Amino acid sequence: MKWCGSRLIVQSARLFMTRVTAGNWGVMVRCGAMKRAQIEPELLTLFRLSNVFWLVVYAPDLPDQASNLSFLELPLLLLGRLTAAVMLLYLYSGWLRRRLGTWYLPLGLTVTTLGALVGQWYTILWRVEHGAAQELNGESGRLFILLFVPLVIIAAQYNLRGVIVFTTVTAVLQALLMQLLVPLDGAPIDLIKDDIVGRLFVYPVVGFIVVRLVAGQKTAREALTAKNIKLTRYATIVERLAVSHERNRLARELHDTLAHTLSAVAVQLEALNKQLEKDPVNARHTVKQLQDVTRSGLQESRRALQALRASPLEDLGLTLAMRQLVDSVAERSGMRITLTMSSDLDGLSPEVEQSIYRITEEALNNAARHAQAQAVTISLHREQHRLRLTVSDDGIGFDPDTVSLDDHYGLVGMRERALLCSGQLDIVSAPATGTTIRLTVEDGL
Repeated sequence: MKWCGSRLIVQSARLFMTRVTAGNWGVMVRCGAMKRAQIEPELLTLFRLSNVFWLVVYAPDLPDQASNLSFLELPLLLLGRLTAAVMLLYLYSGWLRRRLGTWYLPLGLTVTTLGALVGQWYTILWRVEHGAAQELNGESGRLFILLFVPLVIIAAQYNLRGVIVFTTVTAVLQALLMQLLVPLDGAPIDLIKDDIVGRLFVYPVVGFIVVRLVAGQKTAREALTAKNIKLTRYATIVERLAVSHERNRLARELHDTLAHTLSAVAVQLEALNKQLEKDPVNARHTVKQLQDVTRSGLQESRRALQALRASPLEDLGLTLAMRQLVDSVAERSGMRITLTMSSDLDGLSPEVEQSIYRITEEALNNAARHAQAQAVTISLHREQHRLRLTVSDDGIGFDPDTVSLDDHYGLVGMRERALLCSGQLDIVSAPATGTTIRLTVEDGL
């Protein structure tokens, strides 16, 4: 039966759009779906690729079909094919996304779904009218694929209720469109029914799987975000503790140098005041002692105050700063210090460089002040993805298990520095055997 109903096509399209605007659009947009404006990652990319696929599927038939259509029939044909092109422009429009907000994704899904349904309906209509009903066996599978991507997006972005609503609404719309094909001889009604029933069973199962997978991904992502926040807070606390320890160390140094020097000067000035009248010879000797004590205190004060300024690392880099540190401590303390370093120390992070420098500085100060060491060996080497610092002295040593963390050896500061660069600090020592300090920093230098 030859169906030449341009009027019927126009009336059918009008009836179809009336039913859609009356109920379907509102259902799709209101479906638990509008809970958040934030779109899940990669969903827009999937949506764009699906429309590219849609264009590839439908474009080849367009020239043949367009050549046999009337002026009134052509817009319906173009509606099904141009939907994908329009949606590509829509999905790449950042302005529309900002303007529409929570309506952006539901509106795109609605237009895509209606375009797929109308496109299938008119393809069947055209083939039946032109006696090509035998070529309709692939139409069912084609619609299943075209609606599969919106199904996945709804499941990933919203919930299982949205999947059920989507499956039900598309089945109802396809059934309504099928009624318009019933009067046509050769229309694949049974094929359309099988397609509807198949989607009613398959789509909820697929949607349930996607919802569970995405829920697990969201839970893992939220847990990772919470851990990152916790780690950031912990790093901030450790950094503040390190700064506090550095201030305490400098306060102790100023107390041990400037305060002791001023106390010694005050005592000797009192003695000098008495000697000036009774013993001028010893008074001159006392003046000389005062000059020596003042020079020594001034030198120590300058060194301590220098530590309050910007780190030598910022001006010299790690290699030169380490050599300058060794020379300074050796000159001040009289210890023999041997330094060996790898030549490939470039590219270290600032945290690692600061930790190496400060741990070496603390170890040398301990060796000079407390360990009574005569010789110190420092080794800094890089082996593939591992950096190792070793500082060994021949001092009196100590028992690490019995030393309080609050004593003058500065163990807390060195351990905090190791934490800041995600390194491991090992301290090996025993009475009368010297001390060895090892810092190991693994991957992520």
